[in-house]
Amino acid sequence: MTSPPTRPVALVTGASGGIGLELAKLAAADGHDLVLVARSADKLAGLGEELIAEHGIAVRQIVADLAAPGGVAGVLEELGGTRIDVLVNNAGVGGQGRFGVERDLADDLAMIQLNITSLVELTGHLLPPMIERGSGAVLNLASTAGFTPGPLMAVYYASKAFVRSFSEALTEECRGTGVRVTALCPGPVDTSFAAASGLQGTLLMRSSPAKVSAADVAAEGWAGLQKGRAVVIPGLFVKFAVHGLRFTPRRVAARLAERSQTT
Repeated sequence: MTSPPTRPVALVTGASGGIGLELAKLAAADGHDLVLVARSADKLAGLGEELIAEHGIAVRQIVADLAAPGGVAGVLEELGGTRIDVLVNNAGVGGQGRFGVERDLADDLAMIQLNITSLVELTGHLLPPMIERGSGAVLNLASTAGFTPGPLMAVYYASKAFVRSFSEALTEECRGTGVRVTALCPGPVDTSFAAASGLQGTLLMRSSPAKVSAADVAAEGWAGLQKGRAVVIPGLFVKFAVHGLRFTPRRVAARLAERSQTT
């Protein structure tokens, strides 16, 4: 029988940069040992060394591509019987362009695999043991994109709507179990995600007053998770904007989202 760890363990996907990196730092500062998952071995190694030196925790790196079928199975195999107390499903990808015309279908299917399928698969394996123990937490990276249709990023917006809805449902299912589930829904954030998604130079990223730093997004998300909040929307401007969507016809909201993604 494996002895219980002396510190809680947090698993963070997409931990090599941006919001995931900042969440890993917060978990370490709170005394969690870490399992860091990403595609870049070099970045994971550098972050691991930094967090070990600063906080005296144990850090394990798992190099995996969660956008590929079988990626989660490889992570679970590496984990073995490791107890995970906090699961942070941060890994995700976007992509701009008209669906089926400017977008490669294979890229959008890989996006679904990463943003939805791998998130559900990891949660499906790691949430039940938390419920059995009567303690644990899951933080899922959704987005304000999950509150509206998103022409020019149709699959991305739809994937984040799934993550938000899935997380909110789990929040209710886990009520009274000792397990917290939170959907973190940031608006535009200056990270490598924007460049990788083709959003650099768009109206959304160029002049948006809604932009919040990755560190601030992570801080609000981590604090909200500790408080058991179902949904966290970082930034006052973004909160007001999302609230306004409740009174905006869906077709109008879709057109506004499309306009924000033009240069």
